Amino acid sequence: MTRKLALAGAVVLLGVSLAGATTLLRMDFEDLRREADAIVIGTVTAVDGEWDPSLNFIHSNVTLRVERALLGQPADTIVLRTPGGTIGGSGQIAHGAAAFEVGERVLVFLTAWEDGTPKVLGYAQGKSRVVPDDRQREWLEGGSANGMSVEAAAREIAHGPDVNIPLRPAS
Repeated sequence: MTRKLALAGAVVLLGVSLAGATTLLRMDFEDLRREADAIVIGTVTAVDGEWDPSLNFIHSNVTLRVERALLGQPADTIVLRTPGGTIGGSGQIAHGAAAFEVGERVLVFLTAWEDGTPKVLGYAQGKSRVVPDDRQREWLEGGSANGMSVEAAAREIAHGPDVNIPLRPAS
């Protein structure tokens, strides 16, 4: 009898712990491209934690200086909101959310929260760091664009997947 009660208690605890879990749908590069309101490359200039109005959750306001718009016509500076962050000595981690550091260059797929504030589409799947290689070509690390060159990503965003871009005929 004690064993049955212990097993039932474990099942209840498992159910309670799973009830708070968040499930994110996998989004590949094409999904993000199709659903984004804007896609930009920029540099993070500030990350500021802030309590939500209920004082239950911390989110970060990320200021991004836009260097290049690959889709849409965003402002020169965007302040996007992402779950999780720190305020003073308090912090919250939102697993699966995009995290940002001041000074990093990023490519982000953007959409908006219900109040119109920009957010990263697909959580961390929609954010990639822009990093140069030893020949100064730029590559994307992380997110669904991981491993792509910036120029290949820009081409695919502009023309769609599997589009053959015609070459100039030989003279």
